[in-house]
Amino acid sequence: MTHIARLRPIILLAFLVLMLGSASAVADDTFEEKLTAPGTISLNVDTGSGSIKVTSGSGRDITVIGKVKARNNGWFGKKPDNADEMVQSVLDNPPVELDGDVLNVGPIEDRSVRKYVSISYEITVPADTSVHADSGSGSVLITNIAAAVNADTGCGSIKLQNIGGEVTADTGSGSIVAEGVAGGFHGDTGSGSITVSQSAPGDVFADTGSGAIKLTGVIGAVEADAGSGSISVQGEQTGDWNLDSGSGSISVTLPDDAAFDLDAESRSGGIRVADHFAFDGSTSKKHVKGTVNGGGPELRIDTGSGAVKVK
Repeated sequence: MTHIARLRPIILLAFLVLMLGSASAVADDTFEEKLTAPGTISLNVDTGSGSIKVTSGSGRDITVIGKVKARNNGWFGKKPDNADEMVQSVLDNPPVELDGDVLNVGPIEDRSVRKYVSISYEITVPADTSVHADSGSGSVLITNIAAAVNADTGCGSIKLQNIGGEVTADTGSGSIVAEGVAGGFHGDTGSGSITVSQSAPGDVFADTGSGAIKLTGVIGAVEADAGSGSISVQGEQTGDWNLDSGSGSISVTLPDDAAFDLDAESRSGGIRVADHFAFDGSTSKKHVKGTVNGGGPELRIDTGSGAVKVK
């Protein structure tokens, strides 16, 4: 074995140690704030870049954990020379304020800090806290909140679980999943799927530029629009259902005794209505219109390309 060959393992080990040391040097700095809610509160959390996680804890305790780091910017992804100072300024003065019954997390006045510093939040609040979470770029996860929730991100997924109130969810690009929503739902994504399950009545609005829509346990009116993607809805009509897809199949599942006015059209794909429904009206390969079980709320279905099933 040559002298250089013998040195290779040592050089490789030194390189790995150096890389690990560098990784440790740029590890996220963290702050933690603990507060007590005076009663029922609302939470407003806002971050320009970073993820947001909100869940409920016990009693009236509040915990806010912020993971802070300087982020790259500019043509070559270079951090500013005073990046460490900006991070330290956030750690010294965490952007957390409980003002009466409103908990504000994330507002930073310094524009440079907002531009170059990323903060990801993990927040625990009382279960009855209403939540408004907004990220310029990052995922949002909110669980076990027994009040209204509003979640918004410019780019990233949104996941909501066990929400005991109205839900609004909006992302420029990313999927939306809302499970166990006890109330109405309004969801919009520029590109991504939308999946919703309801545990209590409420009207549903779901819109995606590109992606599938799946709604289950619905008791209310529905507006569902997919620029490109399938739509599946299961539940009970207490209002009109309007389902539109530019390109994708549409499937509707209703109780056997459901009564509704049907107007279904597919310009390229078949239309099938289950035999157990008593249908009275006109049918063709591309258009079916009439009453089911005597008629009721309107069920309007339209797809440019895809099969339609009502069962």
